[in-house]
Amino acid sequence: MNLPEDNLNRQFRKRRSLGDFSLRNNSLIIFLALALCLAGIYAAFNIPSSVFPQTNFPRVVILVDNGVMPAEEMMATITRPIEESMKDIPGALNIRSATGRGSAEISVFFTWSTDMIQAELYVLGRLSQIKSQLPATATTSVYRLTFSAFPIIGISLTSPRRDITELWEIARYDLKPRFIRIPGVARVNLVGGRTPEFQVIVDPIRLQAAHLGLDQIISALEKNNLVASTGMHEENYFLYLTVVDGRLHNIDEISSLVIAVNDGHPVLIKDIARVERGPEPVFNVVTAEGVNAVLLNIYSQPDGSTLNIAKDLRKELEALKQQLPPDLKLAFFYDQSEIVRTSVRSVWEAIIFGLFLSMFIMFFFLKNWGTTLVTILVIPVTVLTTLLAMKLTGLTFNLMTLGGIASAIGLVIDDAIVMAEAIHTKIILKTERFEAIRESVNEIFPPLVASTLTPVVVFIPLAFLTGITGVFFRALALTMVVALLTSLLLAITMTPSLAAIFIKVNPEKRNDQPADSEGFEGGFILRKLIKIYEIGVRAAIKNYRLLLVICLGILLSGIFI
Repeated sequence: MNLPEDNLNRQFRKRRSLGDFSLRNNSLIIFLALALCLAGIYAAFNIPSSVFPQTNFPRVVILVDNGVMPAEEMMATITRPIEESMKDIPGALNIRSATGRGSAEISVFFTWSTDMIQAELYVLGRLSQIKSQLPATATTSVYRLTFSAFPIIGISLTSPRRDITELWEIARYDLKPRFIRIPGVARVNLVGGRTPEFQVIVDPIRLQAAHLGLDQIISALEKNNLVASTGMHEENYFLYLTVVDGRLHNIDEISSLVIAVNDGHPVLIKDIARVERGPEPVFNVVTAEGVNAVLLNIYSQPDGSTLNIAKDLRKELEALKQQLPPDLKLAFFYDQSEIVRTSVRSVWEAIIFGLFLSMFIMFFFLKNWGTTLVTILVIPVTVLTTLLAMKLTGLTFNLMTLGGIASAIGLVIDDAIVMAEAIHTKIILKTERFEAIRESVNEIFPPLVASTLTPVVVFIPLAFLTGITGVFFRALALTMVVALLTSLLLAITMTPSLAAIFIKVNPEKRNDQPADSEGFEGGFILRKLIKIYEIGVRAAIKNYRLLLVICLGILLSGIFI
């Protein structure tokens, strides 16, 4: 009873069955490969794109604005109460704040394992609970920090003939509504320009002569410039809600507003002040192309596609050029889509270059078009399958995933080359084609799995890194691992299936010499390379002690130098 021999026989039958499986089901395997390619093409056109991987940074920012309140009072009445209310939120690590005159920024930091959508809701809930304790004039806004918190595209609006206030009105009421309706756009913020307003410039002498104060003017404007309900009216089973519109629309209406009545005579605003239309005071200047401008910053939704937003925005700009006055100029001053577009183009260039280079190398050494075709088909199938996996796992086209695909191009073809070359060699040695495929799978499968899993186990730990490093390298690692495992699967299934169809050797080219004879495979250059390799291997085996010392010296040099 020879147990080791029985184990070897079972292993041989298992590997042989894998080769038989590829031959028996070659039509099914090719069909599944085509289906994966079609699904990958669909995924390629529907995967969102961005510069960086989508990330929920463990930080929620609270912005507070309260006019011109002094910093010390802001700290006591706003910043400190908000800080104290946020500290006991689940997952909160620490709170940092910056307080200035009339403004405050409170940042709540959480652990990386915290659900940031839930954390944002907690922050909003606590903020609403203490709202009554804050000054009535304070306004707050809450943002969850992601890459979507930064603009992806910026558009500048300039004109040689219009003032900055008119440009702001065009940007606010004409351009912003059209930009924000583009699919994937979250919001559009205006930077620069001046909001128009009516300014009441009081004459102090006339004000004193009328025995009035500034507070009375402010009170009169607030009480009269409003829309108020006057009640309800029911008629014919219909209920009508009635309102009075007392809003002031122009300079004449403001000037004619009654402030008070002195000795039976109404005192109007125009009696003690003049009313002008002008821009609100601002303390910054925004320019584009050397002139004053209004900038429109466009923000993407978390799952928005930068490339699609940029494409739709360019179409919208082309339509606007036909409708806006000719003196208005719209131009890009910032565009992240160019970075993404360049990265995507680089990946496709790497794929095409890898295909042609692999085809050239394989045919140059093996002189067989069937082997070349079987080998290079692995690259597009692997890439498209990886894109399908990205779509299913929610990954996007970004610098890390595209970099992973580009880096994997040179690795994914290795398994197919080894398998195809082994089959080609068996056929040259006068082995029947189907039997050559079975024997090749039998011989190559164990080292093929080992050589593929070696880089896989290097990349897998990167997927479990935490912090900002993990966010970036997780996308790279997942892309590389999927591509490598897909190439292994294709090498042991699709490559033998295609080899049964395409790899053929003319009987005249078959070699009658044994496998260890010179010239049993390849052309003149390959035989020379094999001869040089043989000399090097024999020398290394003969002087293995010296080789080990050299390797150890290189290792120590890398550690200490």
